[in-house]
Amino acid sequence: MQMLRDFTGKKPKGWLGPGLAETWETPDLLAEEGFEYVADWVCDDQPFALKTRAGRLVSVPYTTELGDLPMIVVQHRSTREWIDGLRAQFDRLWAEGARQPRVLGIGLHAYIAGTAQRIGPLEALLDYMRRKKGVWFATGEEIYDWWTRQGDSR
Repeated sequence: MQMLRDFTGKKPKGWLGPGLAETWETPDLLAEEGFEYVADWVCDDQPFALKTRAGRLVSVPYTTELGDLPMIVVQHRSTREWIDGLRAQFDRLWAEGARQPRVLGIGLHAYIAGTAQRIGPLEALLDYMRRKKGVWFATGEEIYDWWTRQGDSR
């Protein structure tokens, strides 16, 4: 934790593990080290609390299925298939979000999504998302802070 604080200039609130590789003990260890949220549990489209030995740790949603690495590198999907999948996911979550907010966490890597042949379609998708009423582009920390301000009634 201290190394991360020294490097960034502030204490990190959240954790996204390398390769989403963790064990059943990882949430306990993260909470014990002072982390407040984790994005490694890809099981919902809304934040939720995990109980740990050191208290609460919040799971912030992250989508692996539609990330650029699994779709393009592992599954060998075309850029169009990837963008179409993201758009379909977004449209569904946006519609459901009219009743209760949803999170679409997209895994992007500069060496995949940021390449010349993919950046244009990705920018077009992001522009499409921006035009929808009520869409908020947020970091994991911002999502965690928003969720925490809603109280523990969930």
